[in-house]
Amino acid sequence: MDLANTLREERKTAELLHLDKDFYQKVGNYLAGLEQELSRLDDPFSVEAQILQDTLKSEKNSVNKLIDQRVKKIVRRALRNARSAFREDAIGDMTQEEEEIYHQMLSAFARGREAILAHVTHTERPLTGKKDISWDYEVVRLLDSVPMFVGVDGRNYLLSKDEVAVLPAVHARNLRNKNLASEVRQER
Repeated sequence: MDLANTLREERKTAELLHLDKDFYQKVGNYLAGLEQELSRLDDPFSVEAQILQDTLKSEKNSVNKLIDQRVKKIVRRALRNARSAFREDAIGDMTQEEEEIYHQMLSAFARGREAILAHVTHTERPLTGKKDISWDYEVVRLLDSVPMFVGVDGRNYLLSKDEVAVLPAVHARNLRNKNLASEVRQER
Protein backbone atom coordinates (compact mmCIF):
# COMPACT_ATOMS: atom_id res chain seq x y z
CA MET A 1 0.00 0.00 0.00
CA ASP A 2 1.44 3.37 -1.01
CA LEU A 3 -0.45 6.03 0.91
CA ALA A 4 1.93 8.83 -0.09
CA ASN A 5 1.21 8.14 -3.77
CA THR A 6 -2.55 7.97 -3.10
CA LEU A 7 -2.30 11.35 -1.36
CA ARG A 8 -0.32 12.80 -4.29
CA GLU A 9 -2.98 11.59 -6.76
CA GLU A 10 -5.80 12.93 -4.57
CA ARG A 11 -4.19 16.37 -4.52
CA LYS A 12 -4.00 16.48 -8.32
CA THR A 13 -7.74 16.57 -8.91
CA ALA A 14 -10.68 18.63 -7.69
CA GLU A 15 -12.93 15.56 -7.58
CA LEU A 16 -12.61 12.55 -5.30
CA LEU A 17 -10.47 9.70 -6.55
CA HIS A 18 -12.22 6.37 -6.50
CA LEU A 19 -11.39 4.41 -3.35
CA ASP A 20 -12.80 1.02 -2.45
CA LYS A 21 -15.64 1.13 0.09
CA ASP A 22 -13.38 -0.67 2.60
CA PHE A 23 -10.25 1.41 1.89
CA TYR A 24 -9.83 2.64 5.47
CA GLN A 25 -10.23 -0.87 6.88
CA LYS A 26 -7.43 -1.96 4.54
CA VAL A 27 -5.30 0.97 5.68
CA GLY A 28 -5.96 0.01 9.30
CA ASN A 29 -4.87 -3.57 8.62
CA TYR A 30 -1.78 -2.36 6.77
CA LEU A 31 -0.74 -0.04 9.63
CA ALA A 32 -1.46 -2.74 12.21
CA GLY A 33 0.77 -5.09 10.20
CA LEU A 34 3.62 -2.55 10.29
CA GLU A 35 3.17 -2.15 14.04
CA GLN A 36 3.22 -5.93 14.56
CA GLU A 37 6.32 -6.23 12.42
CA LEU A 38 7.98 -3.52 14.50
CA SER A 39 7.00 -5.20 17.78
CA ARG A 40 8.53 -8.50 16.65
CA LEU A 41 11.98 -6.99 16.21
CA ASP A 42 14.46 -7.82 18.95
CA ASP A 43 16.36 -4.53 18.78
CA PRO A 44 14.08 -1.45 18.72
CA PHE A 45 17.15 0.69 17.85
CA SER A 46 18.28 -1.34 14.86
CA VAL A 47 18.35 0.13 11.35
CA GLU A 48 15.44 -2.11 10.40
CA ALA A 49 13.41 -0.84 13.38
CA GLN A 50 14.20 2.78 12.48
CA ILE A 51 13.08 2.20 8.88
CA LEU A 52 9.83 0.60 10.08
CA GLN A 53 9.22 3.44 12.56
CA ASP A 54 9.84 6.04 9.86
CA THR A 55 7.58 4.19 7.43
CA LEU A 56 4.83 3.90 10.03
CA LYS A 57 5.10 7.58 10.93
CA SER A 58 5.13 8.62 7.27
CA GLU A 59 2.15 6.41 6.36
CA LYS A 60 0.10 7.67 9.33
CA ASN A 61 0.92 11.24 8.31
CA SER A 62 -0.12 10.49 4.71
CA VAL A 63 -3.42 8.92 5.73
CA ASN A 64 -4.25 11.90 7.97
CA LYS A 65 -3.54 14.33 5.12
CA LEU A 66 -5.50 12.12 2.72
CA ILE A 67 -8.50 12.19 5.06
CA ASP A 68 -8.25 16.00 5.30
CA GLN A 69 -8.07 16.33 1.49
CA ARG A 70 -11.04 14.06 0.92
CA VAL A 71 -13.17 15.65 3.66
CA LYS A 72 -12.63 19.08 2.07
CA LYS A 73 -13.90 17.68 -1.24
CA ILE A 74 -16.83 15.99 0.49
CA VAL A 75 -17.76 19.28 2.19
CA ARG A 76 -17.74 21.06 -1.17
CA ARG A 77 -19.84 18.32 -2.76
CA ALA A 78 -22.39 18.31 0.07
CA LEU A 79 -22.62 22.10 -0.03
CA ARG A 80 -23.09 22.05 -3.80
CA ASN A 81 -25.72 19.29 -3.62
CA ALA A 82 -27.59 20.97 -0.77
CA ARG A 83 -28.42 23.73 -3.28
CA SER A 84 -29.54 21.42 -6.08
CA ALA A 85 -31.37 18.16 -6.68
CA PHE A 86 -29.76 15.10 -5.09
CA ARG A 87 -27.56 13.22 -7.51
CA GLU A 88 -27.44 9.46 -7.04
CA ASP A 89 -23.80 9.31 -8.18
CA ALA A 90 -22.70 11.75 -5.48
CA ILE A 91 -21.30 8.97 -3.28
CA GLY A 92 -19.86 6.61 -5.88
CA ASP A 93 -16.20 7.32 -5.15
CA MET A 94 -16.52 7.46 -1.36
CA THR A 95 -15.66 4.93 1.29
CA GLN A 96 -18.32 3.79 3.77
CA GLU A 97 -17.09 6.26 6.39
CA GLU A 98 -17.02 9.12 3.88
CA GLU A 99 -20.59 8.34 2.77
CA GLU A 100 -21.73 8.79 6.38
CA ILE A 101 -19.91 12.14 6.61
CA TYR A 102 -21.44 13.22 3.30
CA HIS A 103 -25.02 12.33 4.27
CA GLN A 104 -24.74 14.05 7.65
CA MET A 105 -23.27 17.19 6.11
CA LEU A 106 -25.76 17.25 3.23
CA SER A 107 -28.62 17.04 5.69
CA ALA A 108 -27.14 19.74 7.96
CA PHE A 109 -26.42 22.08 5.03
CA ALA A 110 -29.89 21.62 3.55
CA ARG A 111 -31.60 22.26 6.91
CA GLY A 112 -29.39 25.28 7.59
CA ARG A 113 -29.98 26.72 4.12
CA GLU A 114 -33.72 26.23 4.48
CA ALA A 115 -33.72 28.01 7.85
CA ILE A 116 -31.67 30.93 6.54
CA LEU A 117 -33.67 31.29 3.35
CA ALA A 118 -36.90 31.19 5.34
CA HIS A 119 -35.82 34.52 6.87
CA VAL A 120 -34.77 36.21 3.63
CA THR A 121 -37.33 35.04 1.07
CA HIS A 122 -40.99 35.89 0.72
CA THR A 123 -41.98 33.07 -1.61
CA GLU A 124 -42.59 29.46 -0.68
CA ARG A 125 -40.62 27.14 -2.94
CA PRO A 126 -38.79 23.85 -2.55
CA LEU A 127 -35.31 24.51 -1.33
CA THR A 128 -33.99 21.03 -0.83
CA GLY A 129 -35.84 18.14 -2.40
CA LYS A 130 -33.38 15.70 -0.88
CA LYS A 131 -34.50 12.06 -0.73
CA ASP A 132 -32.58 11.23 2.42
CA ILE A 133 -33.90 14.04 4.63
CA SER A 134 -36.87 13.25 6.83
CA TRP A 135 -39.51 15.88 7.52
CA ASP A 136 -41.90 16.38 10.39
CA TYR A 137 -45.40 17.51 9.50
CA GLU A 138 -47.60 20.06 11.24
CA VAL A 139 -51.27 20.98 11.03
CA VAL A 140 -52.04 24.65 10.28
CA ARG A 141 -55.12 26.77 9.50
CA LEU A 142 -54.60 29.18 6.60
CA LEU A 143 -55.27 32.86 7.40
CA ASP A 144 -54.92 33.78 3.73
CA SER A 145 -54.67 31.99 0.38
CA VAL A 146 -51.22 30.84 -0.73
CA PRO A 147 -50.21 30.33 -4.37
CA MET A 148 -49.30 26.78 -5.38
CA PHE A 149 -45.81 25.65 -4.36
CA VAL A 150 -43.88 22.40 -4.34
CA GLY A 151 -43.03 21.27 -0.82
CA VAL A 152 -39.72 19.81 0.31
CA ASP A 153 -41.53 16.46 0.25
CA GLY A 154 -42.08 16.86 -3.52
CA ARG A 155 -45.86 17.40 -3.23
CA ASN A 156 -47.74 20.35 -4.77
CA TYR A 157 -49.62 22.54 -2.29
CA LEU A 158 -52.40 24.99 -3.28
CA LEU A 159 -53.80 26.46 -0.08
CA SER A 160 -56.95 28.55 0.43
CA LYS A 161 -57.99 30.87 3.24
CA ASP A 162 -59.54 29.06 6.27
CA GLU A 163 -58.35 25.67 4.99
CA VAL A 164 -56.74 23.26 7.48
CA ALA A 165 -53.67 21.56 6.01
CA VAL A 166 -50.95 19.11 7.02
CA LEU A 167 -47.62 20.50 5.77
CA PRO A 168 -43.93 19.74 6.19
CA ALA A 169 -42.88 21.55 9.38
CA VAL A 170 -40.53 23.90 7.56
CA HIS A 171 -43.37 25.22 5.37
CA ALA A 172 -45.79 25.43 8.28
CA ARG A 173 -43.19 27.47 10.18
CA ASN A 174 -42.61 29.76 7.20
CA LEU A 175 -46.33 30.38 6.73
CA ARG A 176 -46.77 31.13 10.45
CA ASN A 177 -43.78 33.51 10.38
CA LYS A 178 -45.42 35.39 7.48
CA ASN A 179 -48.80 35.47 9.30
CA LEU A 180 -50.36 33.37 6.55
CA ALA A 181 -51.23 30.46 8.86
CA SER A 182 -51.81 29.64 12.50
CA GLU A 183 -50.91 26.47 14.33
CA VAL A 184 -53.69 23.95 14.98
CA ARG A 185 -53.06 22.41 18.35
CA GLN A 186 -53.95 18.77 18.65
CA GLU A 187 -55.49 17.66 21.92
CA ARG A 188 -54.29 14.38 23.35
